[in-house]
Amino acid sequence: MTDIPLARPDIRDEDVAAVEAVLRSGRLSLGPALRRFEVALAAAAGTADAAAVSSGTAGLQIALEVLGVGPGDEVIVPAFTVAATANAVRRAGATPVFADIDPVTLNMSPDDAAARVTERTRALMPVHVFGRPAAMDRLGALAEAHGLKLIEDACEALGSRWRGRPVGSLGDVGVFGFYPNKLITTGEGGAVTSDDTELLERCRRLANHGRSGAGPVSDATPGMNCRLSDIHAALGASQLDRLGTLVEGRARVARAYDER
Repeated sequence: MTDIPLARPDIRDEDVAAVEAVLRSGRLSLGPALRRFEVALAAAAGTADAAAVSSGTAGLQIALEVLGVGPGDEVIVPAFTVAATANAVRRAGATPVFADIDPVTLNMSPDDAAARVTERTRALMPVHVFGRPAAMDRLGALAEAHGLKLIEDACEALGSRWRGRPVGSLGDVGVFGFYPNKLITTGEGGAVTSDDTELLERCRRLANHGRSGAGPVSDATPGMNCRLSDIHAALGASQLDRLGTLVEGRARVARAYDER
């Protein structure tokens, strides 16, 4: 019997050539391919910049920490999502609080999220499940009303738009993932997007042992090693060149299911 995969990465000759060029360059980490990928991703997400990291999960955890979410805090997440969403909240030392979902969109219900806000709530973390944007107008209003941070788990949703605006640009930060089942892939990888460039620089330092770039000096914050290599970044940048084609391919498959 032939296995039918749930998802298969779209790897083409130009992707292979981009990775080979980095391998032959000798600059495999913290090099120019990483920055090219970040700039291209920010353009796709409609934000001022992006900070690439080793996974979407790492991006969520780093975003939470940089936004000041930690022990004693609560973060409202949808009850229907991959474990990484709640895991990132736990790893940041906070408590995930599960809101019910809309039965049609499968995304976080704004009404149920509102009912779960307490004095300990610090953030909302909606997930754009299967690439379908959550109700960001109502969730944004809820966050603003209670002074909460709004973190988009857009790991499955690169290329999606909410009322004309790209996901990843609709909250305080957006987080993308690039595992092989995602719209574009870097093999393993993720990124944080935002219009707050200082916040993104803090994300980069946290993902790089507290250092800025390849230098030896760390700041006062202990960091981790959640870097994305230039090998991965080169693959991602090559894939971003055909983002529109990849989005249309997914849409075509969805229309075929709808029609049948």
